[in-house]
Amino acid sequence: MSWFHLVFGVVLFFVFTTTGSYMRADFPDKEAIPQELRILMRSRHIYILFSALIHLALGSYFRFSLASWRKAFQLFGSIALTVSSGLLVWAFVSEIYNVRHFSEISRFGIYTSLAGIILHIIGGFGRKQDR
Repeated sequence: MSWFHLVFGVVLFFVFTTTGSYMRADFPDKEAIPQELRILMRSRHIYILFSALIHLALGSYFRFSLASWRKAFQLFGSIALTVSSGLLVWAFVSEIYNVRHFSEISRFGIYTSLAGIILHIIGGFGRKQDR
């Protein structure tokens, strides 16, 4: 699972750099667009970086616990973090290029990230006894 998080984190970091390139190409004159849209673009762009860094950090140390209940929490946490990454990338595309306004997609992505981290904390809490 650590390899998955590392590879997925690298892919998300590439998506982060690509979305930055799209923003620069599609909106070269930053002064011409409304400030609300500019803040929306930058925040959704940073959310993708946030998600990539979570996966990279998790991938650098992650090991499944020996206890099955902890392992289940870790697995569901990884699934939640992966889903949240998809939601945050979708929010970037949808909120900037389609709606041009805030939507619930990014909120769900952030809340799902929070849930994934909490599940990993629960699954990893007291893990020293596994060794």
